[in-house]
Amino acid sequence: MQVPVFSILTREAAGTVGDIHDRMPLILDKEDVKEWIRPNGDPSAIVEKALTNMVFEKAVEYHRSPTEFITM
Repeated sequence: MQVPVFSILTREAAGTVGDIHDRMPLILDKEDVKEWIRPNGDPSAIVEKALTNMVFEKAVEYHRSPTEFITM
C-alpha cells in the first residue's frame, strides 16, 4: 500500500512577500525535483540553485486596509 507523502520547502521571504509573511515557498525546477528526492542527491546544491535562479513575476499589489485588523 502506498501512502501519499509531500513536503513543502520554504525560504526566507523575498521582495514584497515579506510584507505578508516571513516565509515563502522554495520552488524547484522539474529536473531538480527528481534530484531532490534521490536518496544520494545533494540537497545543498539543489537549494543553492533554487535560491539563486529565482524568477520574480509582477503580482497584484497588496494594500493593507486600516480596518484589516479588527479587535473585539
